[in-house]
Amino acid sequence: MYKRVLIATRTFGKYSDDPIEFLKKEGFEIVRIDRFNLSDLEGVDALIVGTHHVTAEMIERSKLKIIAKHGVGVDNIDLEAATRKGIPVTITAGANSLSVAELTIAFVFALSRGLIWSHNRLFHEKRWEGTVGQEVTGKTFGVIGFGAIGREVVRRSICLGMNVLVYDPYVSKDTIRVFGATPVDELDDLLKESDFVSLHVPLNESTRNIIGEREISLMKKTAFLINTSRGGLIDEEALIKALREGMIAGAALDVFSEEPPSPDSPLFECPNLITTAHIGAHTKEAIYRMNMMAAQAVVDFFNGKIPKYVVNEEVVNLLKHKGYQETS
Repeated sequence: MYKRVLIATRTFGKYSDDPIEFLKKEGFEIVRIDRFNLSDLEGVDALIVGTHHVTAEMIERSKLKIIAKHGVGVDNIDLEAATRKGIPVTITAGANSLSVAELTIAFVFALSRGLIWSHNRLFHEKRWEGTVGQEVTGKTFGVIGFGAIGREVVRRSICLGMNVLVYDPYVSKDTIRVFGATPVDELDDLLKESDFVSLHVPLNESTRNIIGEREISLMKKTAFLINTSRGGLIDEEALIKALREGMIAGAALDVFSEEPPSPDSPLFECPNLITTAHIGAHTKEAIYRMNMMAAQAVVDFFNGKIPKYVVNEEVVNLLKHKGYQETS
């Protein structure tokens, strides 16, 4: 009997047939959708999901046995509801770390050299005007969050000759020092000293609006703010005010509190802002890795194995009790 897996992410199998063929070979019937609602989960055994919201009602009324997130942030999945039903929720940890880190560094160069603004003046306005930028060598880069992506950002920024500060109260200072960065005890100190500040933490109640008006006011007027993690980490009204009033030199956002943002959002009136459409993980390499990792999690589960990177630990213990084996 076929097991049914619902694919609710557009990039699954887009650039390679490997993940689709892998699931089919393992006996799965594949169902694909572009839009996602409650009825789509009827008769589905597994869900591979990107950014669609998976609500408590959807989970409770479904017969899902596993949810595989095509990415790492699970703020779009009701984790408590999944845990109550004993449904493991997996992530593709590390799959997009390189891609997001490289976009972050690209933002550093774009901001420091005014690349977007220079392009627009010449290409769109046909104005031959030089833009005076700054070198990144010797500048201080403040990295908030030292997970997989934060570490890749640190590696690259150190190679550029930057002085790197890291704030992450959940990581030991010795671990941070091994990477050549300097740990700081207080977020305020990082904000005051950094020429660039980049966010690399998950979105939850403790990190929501971690950067607000007070935090921005601590930054240098010449500093730049970068967010390639989750939009809710920054108070956008505070950022708009800061950009308009010159409290900081500029910002780069790949993520927004509301996605897509409204076309008439005041953010788009800030000339010192660079924006992209949540493309951090959108490289062919990262998408392939996420595809295969999500598919592998589903296959492992139905083969009686505990998938890698289950985020709801309570369910891991439940699976062990049921006889599921650890993956090697």
